[in-house]
Formats: sequence, C-alpha cells, structure tokens
Amino acid sequence: MRGQINERYEYQREIIDHLVNENGYVERSHRNFDKNYALDRELLFEFLKDTQPDILEELSKIFGDDLEETIINTINNFVVSKKGSLLSVLKHGVDINSKHLTLLYGKPATSFNSELSRLYNENIFSVMEEVCPDEANKERVDLVIFVNSFAIISFELKSNSQGQNYEDAILQYRTRRNPKDRLFRFKTGCLVNFAMDTEEVYMTTQLDKEKTFFLPFNMGKGEGVNAGAGNPSF
Repeated sequence: MRGQINERYEYQREIIDHLVNENGYVERSHRNFDKNYALDRELLFEFLKDTQPDILEELSKIFGDDLEETIINTINNFVVSKKGSLLSVLKHGVDINSKHLTLLYGKPATSFNSELSRLYNENIFSVMEEVCPDEANKERVDLVIFVNSFAIISFELKSNSQGQNYEDAILQYRTRRNPKDRLFRFKTGCLVNFAMDTEEVYMTTQLDKEKTFFLPFNMGKGEGVNAGAGNPSF
C-alpha cells in the first residue's frame, strides 16, 4: 500500500472510480436516496422505461399521475409482506392490475436470444457515497450499492494506515447503525453489509446491534504469500 490512505477521499474514491470505470456502474448523489424505501426513485423508472415501456404506458392509462406512487407502494407491499422480501421481489417481480413488472433480469444461459441479452444489459448497477439512512441525517454510510434502484449492499470502510481496521467498522455497524432503518432492515433492506479495511473484509446479512454476527469474506489459496485469511478459495 502507498503511504497513508485517507478513508474517504482516497480509499472510498478509488472503489467508486473502479466500479464506474471498470464495471459500468453509475455514480449517484446521496440526495437521490429515498430513506423510506431504501431506493433511488429516478433510476427505478429509468430502468422500467428502458425495459418495459409498453407495460408502463398501459399502467399509466389506469393510474395517471398516481403511477409512480402506485408502483413503489405495490413493490413495497410485496417486500414487507409476511412471506415477502427484497430478494424475492428482485427474483420474481410484481404484478399490478394483471401486468407483470420485472425488476431484475438474470443472465441468459446463451447469447442466442438477442432480446434477453439486451434486457440483461439494461440492468443498472449504481453506487452512492455518504448515504444518510435516517431522517436525522446524523450518520452517513460510506458506500451503498444498488441494482435497478434497490439498495443491496452497504460498506463501512476503514484505513489501516490511519489507525483503524475492519473491527472499527464492525463496531460502527453494531453500535451506530439502527437495524430498524429501512436501509438495514432484515429482508427489506440491504442483502449484505461489509465491514472493510485495506487488508480484510467481513460481512453480515442481518444487523442486530451488539449481537450482530460477522463472517470473514477474505479469500486466499491457503499457502505461501497467497494464504489470505478467512474463507479458502475454491
């Protein structure tokens, strides 16, 4: 590692730049984040207009000016239902007035069907930094990753050269992140949360304050300089 790495302005920025420049992510302002639903409304409707314009037009004739709120509320009702979850909605989509809306396109098994390939490539992956998960705006999450507008991954980043590491990030999740905030709510918010420094990464799928359990997400070959830590590489 080169010199001292500043958590926000170098380490954090380097991750964002890599996602945008190397992986085709869209960088979005935290001002686009809807705290109540843990999504980016503008990107949701950009995705739907690019992939399912005919269905949107039909629904628009029914709901008029209430279209956007109707779609968001319908999605939310499925997500928070007893048997529902964000993962389920992403996998299966939602039905509105007998019209089906797909919220995530899986990768087709082959490239023979050009339309399926096009739709898969229309999925929008995006990243935001300094996201406020609650109305108080007192705390900000370093990075949040979205797919088609839905928050799916959060990151708390620490820089070893500044005297902090993944353990400080874990402590932050346990003591300063509210599991009741929609961004962190189990099954309806982020699918996974990463505590990460410049050398090691840990993850959890459910925040539960001090009882939150983190697993290692570090990969290595298990020998020599490639030993790594945590999970072995298979």
